[in-house]
Order: sequence, then C-alpha cells, then structure tokens
Amino acid sequence: MIGVFGDLTLDIAAATHGPLQPRSDVTGDISCRGGGSAANVAAWLGSLGTPVRFAGAIGRDEVGRNLAAELERLGVELYLAEKDSPTGMILVFLDTEGERTMVTSRGANLLFRAEDLPDQFFAGLQHLHITGYSFFGSESLAASTAAVLGKARELGIPFSVDPSSYALLEDFGVERFLEFTQGAALVFPNLDEGRVLSGQLEPENVVRQLLQYYPRVVLTLGSQGCICGEGEAVEAVPGQKAQALDTTGAGDAFCAGFLHEFFQGAGLVASAQTGNEIARRCVSHLGGRPLHAG
Repeated sequence: MIGVFGDLTLDIAAATHGPLQPRSDVTGDISCRGGGSAANVAAWLGSLGTPVRFAGAIGRDEVGRNLAAELERLGVELYLAEKDSPTGMILVFLDTEGERTMVTSRGANLLFRAEDLPDQFFAGLQHLHITGYSFFGSESLAASTAAVLGKARELGIPFSVDPSSYALLEDFGVERFLEFTQGAALVFPNLDEGRVLSGQLEPENVVRQLLQYYPRVVLTLGSQGCICGEGEAVEAVPGQKAQALDTTGAGDAFCAGFLHEFFQGAGLVASAQTGNEIARRCVSHLGGRPLHAG
C-alpha cells in the first residue's frame, strides 16, 4: 500500500486556438477535470492497480464530492478532511505545444491539519509520497506536513518527495526544504527544481549534488527522459516519443509509474522506464489523469 498526501483540485483547462488577446476574445476548447499534483499521482497509481490511499482536504461542496468520487472509481482509498472553504481550483491555459500556464486557488487544501489524518491512514503503508505544494502556501500547512512526515519517520515508513515548483521552492527556502525533507528515500525534481535545490546547472551535476542529501535521486527532463542516481551510480534513461497534447500532470504520472514499478522490486532504471511510459500516456491526451483504469 502506497500513501499519497497533498492537494486535490478541479482543473479548468483552456486550450486556445491562438494567443490570448488582452481586453478581447479568443476561441478555444475548455474542459473541467480532476487535478492537484498529489491527487494525480494517486489516480495514476490506482489506475495501474497499485493499492493506494490518498489524504487531503476538500470543501463542503459538490466540486469536492465529485472529485472524491472520481478517485474512488480509480480504486483510491480516501482520507479527506472537509473544510469550510471552497475546494481548490486551478485555471490551466494550454498553448499550441501543450505547455501550460496555471492560476491556482488552493482553497481547502491550505487548511489541512495533521490532526485531520487518523492513525489508520498509516496502517500497512509501505511508502508515503508527498509533493512540495504541501509545504508551500502557509506556515500552518508546512507545520502540518512536517508533522505527517514526522509520523512516517516514527513508524519507519519510507517516503518520497516531488519538489513541485521551482518558484515556490525559492520562496520557501532551499535550506529549509532540505531540512524538512531530510531522510526522504527518493526525490523527484525536474531540472528547474533540481537546479534550485543543488545550485548546479548541468543535469548530471545536479543529481550528484543532490545525492549528498538523498540516497536516491530521479531528475526528470521532460521528453528527454530522466537521470537516476544512487550511491556513486548515475545513469540516463531516455524518454519515449509522444505527440504532446497537454503536459499537465506529466511529472505526477512519471512518479506514479516509477513508484508502481519500484515497489514491485524493480531497480531505478526499470522503474524510470515505466515512469517514462506512464508520462507518455499522460501527455498524449488532455488532462493530468488517466482516462480509465489499467
């Protein structure tokens, strides 16, 4: 059983048919779908048949209820705290290359407290995965996330971290983030996040520097794949060709594919290959979630 903790949101995505026109209009395709980095990881894990439970916060609203129902359909066991704040929402603007720009209203996600998470959530967990967003946004949320990780450490549950956002990471503070995530068994930065965390520019140097803090580092490089590091070994794993329609959630899908394979006993490279395949599936359709289970 893998536990995932973090944000759950409604993504409202707009794929415009041309550049945005200030003070005027542009046509496009608009869709609503489940989102939130951590919830996306849980959704992909569930779709792959991995036993998974998700903890987070929603508002007392229909949006939250619908998002919960979607995760349950994918086989995710839920531990959701209901808050007197709207469920989180994100506006996602997609360009013609599938790259996204987001406007985020995190809503109830910011109100999660460590006491919202019952001991039952940790029962039987082999691993806990969190995203950097659970540190960002408010001091109380950061403290709650630190308490959740403290509980995992106390119970001997290994955990992994996706730093999530280089800009928010810079605001939070690199040294502080490294201190909060001390003891993580795996870290999954993308190149921008890795550069901020390590102070290095070249991908291999980023990995080697981060190996001073974490025993395993998987640096994602988008369509180029990733670089895996453990001990003295650093190895590049090529990406898979894809016609990218929407890059939203690609990193989340990669983490899910990696963890799915890794906790069946595969090594870093084989796990990364599966991560690349699930990321390819993700970018090949609109939305950051699987279209169906399996």
